[in-house]
Amino acid sequence: MATISTPTLALGSTVADKRNVTVSGSMTFDAADVGKSYRLEIKIYGEDVSGDNLPATDSLSDDLVYTYSWTSGFFVTAYKSVTVAAAGTVNFSETRAISVDALDEDTGKVLVGMADINTPIFLPRSDEVYARVTLSGSPTTKRSSTVQAGIGV
Repeated sequence: MATISTPTLALGSTVADKRNVTVSGSMTFDAADVGKSYRLEIKIYGEDVSGDNLPATDSLSDDLVYTYSWTSGFFVTAYKSVTVAAAGTVNFSETRAISVDALDEDTGKVLVGMADINTPIFLPRSDEVYARVTLSGSPTTKRSSTVQAGIGV
């Protein structure tokens, strides 16, 4: 049975209002998986933790902030197809440049103190993000031949 290890998420440098976000981990396949195809999906969520000073417009649920995509021929898909050639462990590492606005899951600023009686000190709200990695079996589809049923079906 195919399994996936606990993935890691790393926030890299910011260039031109985009931040490099790398998700890595490993997939383990056994002998029964050989020849099968799987879909690797990666999504980044903003987490709302206890004690967050949330903006009034933010819901309490975790927010999907980004979905990794891959190009397959002329198509863009929200998954990477993985065909198992041999039993064992396969490492993956995927990096995307994601807009800092998308990663700003708790927008706005919060008052943290006063420099003096007339000068408030504001800081951006803390943002918490995590990756959700899904490895699932790829569906297979095959079309039947066309059958003509006379006039009307």
